[in-house]
Amino acid sequence: MPGLKCSNERELIMAQDKKRLLIVDDTEIDRIILKSILCTEFEIDEADSGNAAFEYIMQRHNQLDAILLDISMPHIDGFDVLRFMKEKGVDNIPVFLVTADPTRDNVEKALQFKIAEFIGKPFDKDDILRRLRSRLGIIPTFNLDKEELAETLKYIDDLTAVYNNYLKNFGKNDQHYRTMVDLMKMLLVYYAKTVRGLRLTTENVDLISRAAYFCDIGEMFIPDKMSQIMAGYTDTQDIQHTHTILGANLIRLNRSKNCSYFVELCAGMCLHHHERFDGQGYPYHIMGYNNSIYNQMCRLCDEFDNMRSKFYGSNAKPVKFIIRRLTNNDPGMVSPELYALLSDCEPQIVDYFLRMDT
Repeated sequence: MPGLKCSNERELIMAQDKKRLLIVDDTEIDRIILKSILCTEFEIDEADSGNAAFEYIMQRHNQLDAILLDISMPHIDGFDVLRFMKEKGVDNIPVFLVTADPTRDNVEKALQFKIAEFIGKPFDKDDILRRLRSRLGIIPTFNLDKEELAETLKYIDDLTAVYNNYLKNFGKNDQHYRTMVDLMKMLLVYYAKTVRGLRLTTENVDLISRAAYFCDIGEMFIPDKMSQIMAGYTDTQDIQHTHTILGANLIRLNRSKNCSYFVELCAGMCLHHHERFDGQGYPYHIMGYNNSIYNQMCRLCDEFDNMRSKFYGSNAKPVKFIIRRLTNNDPGMVSPELYALLSDCEPQIVDYFLRMDT
C-alpha cells in the first residue's frame, strides 16, 4: 500500500484528479462566465467556433471528460458538431448543450445524439456544478462542522423513517440496505488508507456508507407491476428503471447547504448505482471512471448482497466464491480497482457474516 511521500501529495492528487472540459461557444462573454464558474474544479479548454471544435475534438478527444456545447453558433452550430462527433465515432464524451432557448425542436433534435443534459442561460453556478459533478462522478470534499453534521444526521434519520414506513407498508424489510451500509463501510475504511482515499475522514466514511441505504428509494414512486399493466404500460422494465431518476430528484428536494454534502452523495448513488463500468448500465450509460468510485461501490455492494442472499441466505462460507464469481463472470460491472478492493476486504466480510450467523 503506497504511503505519503511529501506534505503536498494530497494537493498533487487533487490536481491529477481534475476533469478536463471543452467549452464551445462563439460568444466570448459566455465562455468567460462559464470558465469563471468551472475553473476552480476543472481544467478548461475553449473553442470559439464549430470549426475550432472540430479541430480540437479530432486531435484531443481522448483527453476530454465532457463538452459544454452552445447550440446557436454561426455557420457551424452545435448540432453540426454533434453530427461530426457521431460520424467520427466519438460517442463516449458527455455533451451538455448550452442554450437560452430549449425549444421543443431543439429537444427533439438532441434525442438523436447522446446528450447528457441541457444547460440554460443565464447561467446558474450551483446548478451547473451540481449537474457536472453528478454526471462526471465528482463528489465535493470538505469537512463538516458541528452544525452541518447535526442537521445532516437529522435529515438522514427523517429520511430513514419515511423509507422504513414505505417498506413496512409493502411487506418489505431493510435488511438488504443495512447490509449494504455495512459492506460499504468495510470497503471505505480500507479505501481511506490508500493514496486515492486520502480525502476521506471518519465522518465522510460514515455518511457515504449511510447514503447507500437509500439507493432504491425512488421505488416508492413506481406502481407495482399489476398497476402498471392495468394502466396500459407495455414495458414495465422501462418504468422500473426510472426509480433512479425519481430517487435522485427526491433527495435533491433538500436544498439546505448544511446537508449539501450528503445530498450530492445520496442523489448520485440513487441516480447512478445501476450504471456499469463498461457503459452498459442505466439510466445514462456512463462509462469508466466518469461514474464516481462511491457509486460503483454502491453497485458492487448491492450486487454482492443480492447474490449472497439469493443463493446462500446468511451463510458466510461462500463469500470467497461470490467474490470470484463477480470478478470472473462480470468484469465490466465496476472498475478493476474495486474488485481488487473487494478481494482485499474478504477476511472482514467473512467475519461480518459469521457474526451475523451467531
